[in-house]
Amino acid sequence: MNALKKTLWGGIWLSFLTGIAAAITVTKASPALLEIQKELSLSVIQVGWVMSSAALATVLLGTFVGSLSHKYGPKKVLQIALGLIVVSASFSLFINSANELIFSRIVEGVAVILVSVAGPTLISHLSKPSDIGLTMGVWALWMPVGSVLIFLMSPLILEQFGWRWLWSASAFIALPLLILYIRLVDPTRAVVNTINKKLSRPVVYRAILMGLIFTCFTGSFFSMVTYLPSYLIGTYQVSSSTALIITTLLPACIIPGNLLSGFLIHRGVPWFRMMSYPAAALATIITLLLHANYSAELGLILLALMGLFLGMIPTAIFAQSPRLADNPIDTGRVIGIVITGQGPGILLGPPLAGFLIGEQHNWQNLYPLYLLLTISIIVLAQGLKTLQPKPSR
Repeated sequence: MNALKKTLWGGIWLSFLTGIAAAITVTKASPALLEIQKELSLSVIQVGWVMSSAALATVLLGTFVGSLSHKYGPKKVLQIALGLIVVSASFSLFINSANELIFSRIVEGVAVILVSVAGPTLISHLSKPSDIGLTMGVWALWMPVGSVLIFLMSPLILEQFGWRWLWSASAFIALPLLILYIRLVDPTRAVVNTINKKLSRPVVYRAILMGLIFTCFTGSFFSMVTYLPSYLIGTYQVSSSTALIITTLLPACIIPGNLLSGFLIHRGVPWFRMMSYPAAALATIITLLLHANYSAELGLILLALMGLFLGMIPTAIFAQSPRLADNPIDTGRVIGIVITGQGPGILLGPPLAGFLIGEQHNWQNLYPLYLLLTISIIVLAQGLKTLQPKPSR
């Protein structure tokens, strides 16, 4: 970790806002898909691929982006990412086919992986060691906050302007942030490209295990948020706007989960407990949701609890990942490996869930998938704990 004596919160909040722009870029597909599906005649599985194609870059480029951040500094990488968001989101105004839509998503995916790696890397360099739990707790909010914002904005934008304007919303957020980065001092600019040795094998192993935990988390979250509106409409016969509002409850409750996990880690609770215990709780909640008879009110409570426990996991991932590096300057490369694990979950989770659900919408078929993902988080966290050279906060 770095030796800063004071956390530079201004840069941390700017990084966080960049994350929100990236989160909106990823999750805008979910509220827009119902209209897109009608206009472009997409199948259930195609819907999943539109949602997950943004993750293709994460699968292919995560480690490369970590090296890029190591060489040029996370500030420059974030500026490139914001530029890509502005261009790709603006292009969406002219999309007229499924192929163009997926191409746009792939370009946006490049921007998102740049942010996913460089954002926490920059924050780790802007944070004093004792504040890393808090600052990464803030960073972990980027996805749920962005998701909540786009779900809250989407009914009005869809009704008044259509899905193309919803698709381009992230450009209006990214452009002013791109300008603000001009004034941000990059604390790594004086030391980047000075250490070129390879990461040690134990560090790589630990980073890979952390990345697999990220795969399980993103696979759960993105498959849920993709099909939850359709589930609510088909099961409870609610309107599209009502389904979107209820769906917002999931990412909204992830936010207090992020904050609680960051606070507990800051207070000394081991990071692996902030993965294992929530995962065990999620397995129980999923069992109740898909097998028990319950009222609508209890269903909303279970959905809120699912969001709360989901939110604890990424904070632990982001808080511990910088500590996996032997040298602070290697943080970007380590986070690049970890973030690569985010991609398969986003890429494969929604289409796999769509395949299991099928055109008959058999929601019970999702239970083995979610149970496997939650149990895997527990097993991987315990495995990673055994590979740690010494106990970490």
